[in-house]
Amino acid sequence: EAGDLPFVAYSVQMFALNAFWSGQPLNEFEAQIRAYHQHLTELKIVTTGKHYLLYWEMARVLLGYSEDEVPFRRVAYEEELTAQVAISRDSFRLCAFYLHRCVLNFWLGDLAQAQKDSDRAQAYLMSCAGTIGEPVFYFYDSLILLATLVPEAADFASCWPRIQENQAKLKNWADYAPMNHQHKYDLVEAEKCRVLQQRTMALDLYDRAIQGAKDNHYLHEEAIANELAAKFYLDWGKQTVAAAYMQEAYYAYARWGAKAIIARLETQYPHLLKPILQQRELHLHPLETIAMRGGDLTLSTRTSSSSNTDISTALDFAAILRAGQAISSNIELDELIANLTRILLENSGASKTGLILPEEEGWKVCAIASLQDVENPQAPIKTSLKSQRLEECAEVPQRIIQYVKNTQERVLINRLEAKVSGLIGDYMLKYQPQSILCLPLLNQGHLVGVLYLENQLAVGAFSPERLQVINFLASQVAISLENAKLYQQAQQALQHLQHAQLQIIQSEKMSALGNLVAGVAHEINNPVGFINGNIQPALDYVSDLLGLIDLYQQEYPQPRESIQAEIEDIDLEYVRQDLPKLIESMNLGIHRISEISNSLRTFSRADRNYQVPFNLHEGIDSTLLILKHRLKANDKHPEIQVIKQYGNLPLVHCYPGQLNQVFMNILANAIDALEESNQGRSFEEIQANANCITIQTQVLPNGRVSIRIADNGIGMTEAVKQSIFDHLFTTKTVGRGTGLGLAIARQIVIEKHLGQIEVNSQPGQGSEFTILLPISPENV
Repeated sequence: EAGDLPFVAYSVQMFALNAFWSGQPLNEFEAQIRAYHQHLTELKIVTTGKHYLLYWEMARVLLGYSEDEVPFRRVAYEEELTAQVAISRDSFRLCAFYLHRCVLNFWLGDLAQAQKDSDRAQAYLMSCAGTIGEPVFYFYDSLILLATLVPEAADFASCWPRIQENQAKLKNWADYAPMNHQHKYDLVEAEKCRVLQQRTMALDLYDRAIQGAKDNHYLHEEAIANELAAKFYLDWGKQTVAAAYMQEAYYAYARWGAKAIIARLETQYPHLLKPILQQRELHLHPLETIAMRGGDLTLSTRTSSSSNTDISTALDFAAILRAGQAISSNIELDELIANLTRILLENSGASKTGLILPEEEGWKVCAIASLQDVENPQAPIKTSLKSQRLEECAEVPQRIIQYVKNTQERVLINRLEAKVSGLIGDYMLKYQPQSILCLPLLNQGHLVGVLYLENQLAVGAFSPERLQVINFLASQVAISLENAKLYQQAQQALQHLQHAQLQIIQSEKMSALGNLVAGVAHEINNPVGFINGNIQPALDYVSDLLGLIDLYQQEYPQPRESIQAEIEDIDLEYVRQDLPKLIESMNLGIHRISEISNSLRTFSRADRNYQVPFNLHEGIDSTLLILKHRLKANDKHPEIQVIKQYGNLPLVHCYPGQLNQVFMNILANAIDALEESNQGRSFEEIQANANCITIQTQVLPNGRVSIRIADNGIGMTEAVKQSIFDHLFTTKTVGRGTGLGLAIARQIVIEKHLGQIEVNSQPGQGSEFTILLPISPENV
């Protein structure tokens, strides 16, 4: 953008150098540098230096390209390069060439040539000072020298000081950046101990080097540390241990993608790699079994004469299977969508992926994942789950997605060259992605979504091999999306079923209670009415009889002794005073029974199919009356105090019977909590901190009323509070709670009355339930 084009090539050079030696997978590294080379060629800024080509060509040799394709190690290549340097005087390029060729020869087992190249690299090392090339030289120069060194050798006296000097310098790098260099230092120390026959120290240093490289993701150096440890144990005569380390080295090289080194190990150590090499007999080509979906891609069966291709494919296939398992393991739709684009981005070679799904309102872009730095495949992934209508989303090419959606055909575009006219729209012209892949997600012929992938830099990023992987993962995505949607529908059906169950339970419970109360009230009211109707006549009769006795006493002031004795026995004066009081107490009892009967009818009144005006205080009072036996004092606890702080509430339009059930559930739970808090406390301790239930009601300014029911019981933990209204959740012992009470209460308040119910509680500080109800439907 600034027009400083030479620094573009310089940036590519430094990126390539650092990316290679940080252990980036070779296939990704090679694709990136190839893409940069194409851009630099198009910009005509590939200088005669071409430093980055050294690292690219080295990577291609390791990936298994023939020397005819990449003559990096041939004499003619060296002669041409030294001739160019003689003109440009670019000593950095010469140092980088000899350094990288010496390491490559070391990896491929040509120690003699590696030593020559290392000596030449040392002569120009100052030109690489301060770059990653400097500690790399110290590391590999020492390993090359130690590979053939023995104490009895004639050159021991000259080589050992050079190794010690390398280690002193490498130690300085390790002290400042142990995550990058400590494992290098430890591996050289292990090799030194091997040469000096200090085996106990060596085996510990090998393991430290392996673990350090592994912890810090230096895959190639983890591999070389395992290989050298295997050689150490093999020389010691411990073949079984050597085989374990060599197999770890093999797998690490395979994960890195170094097929050339794998081929050397197979030739050099077949006895140590026997379990792995047996796969050759299986003719393993797992990717060829993947069914292709859509498009015109056809692949013929390929065979390979070397097992390193097979094992690399097997390892790739294992990674693909892990990705497929990660996709299929998600059953929640939201979680699945969040993970899909990330998994596809990690396994497809794309720098950006998008998932487009059909919804009731139309097709939407549900998720987009992209690398935060498109030039670095190891960069963190940024995922956006903001759902947008396809027509309004500027982050994907709408024309291409619409075409795939309508035709259910795959679209593959490189360099903005589309076979179908009209697909290159504003998005493509603005961002100019070099590789585009868009394919339908089909499950049993049914379109369940569209998958979009792009690579901003690399042309041909979606190679035939990549397409196999993507098609396989796309089929998993389609199945998983369909399963997730079915699971979501099943969960919704389950919720509806649970709601229906609660409604049935509530309806049947209230119906049964209403029938019971109606029958009991009828049976009670008949005798109560009979008694109540006869009390007043009884009082009149008593009054008449007492008046008659008074008249007898006036007329016969001196009764016979037998009558006088009887008067004294029955204590006539006491009967005269107490009998009216006795009958009056009977009258009060009859009124009390009538109140209880009316409260029962109020509590269990049958609701109509519409809301009616209701005095909430009557409902609360009737509930308290029914629970009065649990509020009274007993031998375990004093009376539970009920503090009423009633506001001036208007009549509230509601279903009274249902709200009474809410009050019953909450008040009964409050009593349970208080009884539980009393356990382990003496009567006096409870009395000192009396059990209390507080009921507050008030009118709110927004046309609603609030009912707060609080207790000073044991309270709830946060986990219990989060689940307290869940269906079948209970903290009570078996036989005491069903887990339905508060779930029903929540349904009644929220769904039937369009109100709110919430709980506020802290462990040891009691609980408070708040119910908010609209006064009338107009206040909803």
